[in-house]
Amino acid sequence: MRNDSAGDQSPPRGWESMTDPDERTEQFVALFAEHREEVFRFILSILPHQADAEDVFQRTSVVLWRKFHNFTPGTSFFRWAARVAQLEVLDYCKKRGRDKIGYWSTDLVEAIADTREEEEGRLAEQRQALGDCLSRLRPRDRELVELRYTTKISSKALAESLGKPAVTVYKSLARVRRWLYACIDRKLAPDKRG
Repeated sequence: MRNDSAGDQSPPRGWESMTDPDERTEQFVALFAEHREEVFRFILSILPHQADAEDVFQRTSVVLWRKFHNFTPGTSFFRWAARVAQLEVLDYCKKRGRDKIGYWSTDLVEAIADTREEEEGRLAEQRQALGDCLSRLRPRDRELVELRYTTKISSKALAESLGKPAVTVYKSLARVRRWLYACIDRKLAPDKRG
């Protein structure tokens, strides 16, 4: 484990008004809950094996809580958490005596992490657009998408559970996906923004 320097103990600007430890805890829990999936996806984008990513995510979660006093309120929690996660990935690999992650060098891991951080804003916009578009689907189509993708059931098993031919479910899902892609493209088109 890395040692905190004495300078890390003083809260950064922005915490002065938040003297109540319960208030800081609530702030951390809210931010972590909002970004936990993004942080896990970030780690998984670097590490090739799910089990390794889960181990590092658990370590990262603890470090984020322990070092939350270093987070500057009003800045990007994800960027801060991603940097911590990147350090945890590298530390994880060093502790296992590997200077490479799978076939990737630590330099490449750092490059991937930096790129992923830069792309997070665009990905957040895409997720927002997807959420908006999903809410505009007909209830029957939205239910079909939720059954297929949130339960991670195969299209064939979904067709069987609905008592419909597999080809019908495949075609319905293809139609809905095309509509979602078009809807997201319209929402993200440069002339439609702000």
